[in-house]
Amino acid sequence: MIESIKARLWDSLKEKEVSLAMIYSCDGRILWHKGRDIAGKTVAAGEGFSKSCIERSLAHGGMLEKDNAFITVSADALPQSARTLHVKSLIIQQIDPDLFLYVDSGIRDAFAPADRDVFTVIGRLLAESIRDIKTPAGGLSGASPAMARVRDLIARYSLEEEPVLLRGETGVGKNHVAELIHRFSGRTGPFVTVCAPAIPESLFESEVFGHRRGAFTGALETREGLVETARKGTLFLDEIGDVPLTFQAKLLQLIETQRYRVLGDPVERTGDVRIVAATNRNLEDDVGAKRFRADLYFRLNVLPIEIAPLRERKEDIRALILENERLLRGKRLTDGSIAALLEHAWPGNVRELLHVLKRAGIQLECSEIGEEQIRVIVGDLGKESASGAGEIMEQVRVQIAAGRSFWETAWEQFMNRDLSRGELKAFLESGYAECGQSLKKLCTHLNIEDADYPRFVSALHKYDIHPKVR
Repeated sequence: MIESIKARLWDSLKEKEVSLAMIYSCDGRILWHKGRDIAGKTVAAGEGFSKSCIERSLAHGGMLEKDNAFITVSADALPQSARTLHVKSLIIQQIDPDLFLYVDSGIRDAFAPADRDVFTVIGRLLAESIRDIKTPAGGLSGASPAMARVRDLIARYSLEEEPVLLRGETGVGKNHVAELIHRFSGRTGPFVTVCAPAIPESLFESEVFGHRRGAFTGALETREGLVETARKGTLFLDEIGDVPLTFQAKLLQLIETQRYRVLGDPVERTGDVRIVAATNRNLEDDVGAKRFRADLYFRLNVLPIEIAPLRERKEDIRALILENERLLRGKRLTDGSIAALLEHAWPGNVRELLHVLKRAGIQLECSEIGEEQIRVIVGDLGKESASGAGEIMEQVRVQIAAGRSFWETAWEQFMNRDLSRGELKAFLESGYAECGQSLKKLCTHLNIEDADYPRFVSALHKYDIHPKVR
């Protein structure tokens, strides 16, 4: 939606030989621009446009007078800064109570009254789309300043093409934020996730860029990479800190040039993907320890979003409960149970809260869920997380016995952080003992195909979960 409106706005402007189009907010933040290069993310710090004319539009608290909905400046009246940029026509108009459209051209008398009407209609469509992004939803509810800022940054960054780096603890909702950025970007291609921890280092380049048949031992057929799968869409690099150091330079090249090479193919290809990355690690420490390239870190950190842990924004818990009350299956939380939830530290963040609501909805038969009942559920989840025992592990055992593979059961839960490293290793050690300490037999027991045996062994070593190693 947004992408089509941006394209339509720019197409209309190009007909007028526009040099620069820009949308900025009443507090001076630059939300979108097209045409001539500019510097800065705010009007105050920026360059490449007529700052004095914009300041005039913001002079009355960010509102133009009703009888002066437009600021139009003729060539003779333009300030020196605009003349230096060879601007000969300039128009500023309010497209929303909070947003302004700035347009300039190197042509005299470029804008007619009819043009203003067209720009206003299209600009307001874009403004409405921006407001939709800021509507609380999908784990982003709440009135805390931290989440208001996250929603605001999603709105601003969705309009850009630069990489976005999402930072926050496990369970805060980084994946959902990435999907929202893709959705509101208007990109027509799919949202594709690269789960870095799940890909062995030796196969990382093949997985992301693809390979030709015969490119390496075991490459029995040509395979499309995730960059091609995500063409015209968004490539989400989940847990970017786990991307192998050997691949990081090639990833940097993709980000900077949209150029990459399929393994076994001498011809360089052009991609078309928006990069969004996420991490729960301190990448600055990884850079200092030479585990992560400094140039890749700085390139990814152009548009950062920090998602605060739930314990630091407990005022959002009530809103999150209301947003996800379907999980309670018609049951109601009492004031005491809500107070108990507000007291909890939420080490698993929003994901843990959703698990509590889901379990309460399934296990409890009463219409009202009291304080003691909710405390028991919260405590049980904490014990399961600490001990490695619980219904998730039991479900994995049942699913594997029914014929499902290790990758779509235990491994998926591990990648989703629903199983800890210790829990997964304990599960593998138990199976390893049952299979006479044979990894080959363990693979058969876990419904892993023979062709995936190298991947399985690689994963055991990479994540320190090998049942033979103590």
